[in-house]
Amino acid sequence: MYCMVSPKVKFVAMTIDELILVPLILFLVYFFAREYLFIVTVLTVVGAGIFVLVKFYLVFPTLSQEQSYSLYDLSGVTGKVTKTVTPTEGKVKVGQEIWDARCEEGEIPIGTEVQIVARESFRVKVAPTESEW
Repeated sequence: MYCMVSPKVKFVAMTIDELILVPLILFLVYFFAREYLFIVTVLTVVGAGIFVLVKFYLVFPTLSQEQSYSLYDLSGVTGKVTKTVTPTEGKVKVGQEIWDARCEEGEIPIGTEVQIVARESFRVKVAPTESEW
């Protein structure tokens, strides 16, 4: 099941894992080059702030847009039959993918152009396109 997550939560989750490098850098400088700790701290904090601001303005708007999952939005898409489609089985090529398919009634022969009527888990329900009738 798909769960909606707010864009703010997505942004924070994507940013926290990258900002974990800040304390790691400061830890290494503290133990190996303590004389540079102040300047490295200032540069790291300023750099992290700039990073978050740039990322916020570039990435955040894309997170708040309604996403389309084309894998699930197959209704109306056309394809070609690669194995005769019956009410119980068949194969259809849609784009570069081969899908298990079935039709409502009768048989749809190989090479027929079909339109996807519905998606049923990993199988699609198809019908011949208007031009094939």
